[in-house]
Amino acid sequence: MPGPAELGSQKGVQKQEFSTSSATNQRFSQSSIPCFGLSALFFASAFFPPALHAKTFTPPFVLRVGFGTVFAGAGYVLASGDSRNGSGIATAWSLSYFLIEQFTLGLEKTARLPRSRLAIALSGATAATAALYGTEHFLQDGEDPDFN
Repeated sequence: MPGPAELGSQKGVQKQEFSTSSATNQRFSQSSIPCFGLSALFFASAFFPPALHAKTFTPPFVLRVGFGTVFAGAGYVLASGDSRNGSGIATAWSLSYFLIEQFTLGLEKTARLPRSRLAIALSGATAATAALYGTEHFLQDGEDPDFN
């Protein structure tokens, strides 16, 4: 029977084996760089000229600045080392962006406008962020260390 010192050293040891692509995905999903990149994209999109909005749908200014701030906050949480909560924040707000964007698009009284290239770029980058951090939050992150 193992002694108390051996039990204590083995208590929190869990071995997980990942494939190469899964390990790469986990490394990126625990990094704050994709989240800060998406935040920068949202902030940069706020400076596009209003003429771009005339014939196509582009998310409102407040939506772009607001989500830029939220993703910067999620990047800060990830940079501080809390990958569980940071990936959860990034995933939840990415999915919220899609709901709010569709709600905003549906409230247009005029005929539905085609999406601008900017709106497609924001949606594509947000979908990639939701997929990246969602796999970390829901699939790869096994047990929550708070409940050990």
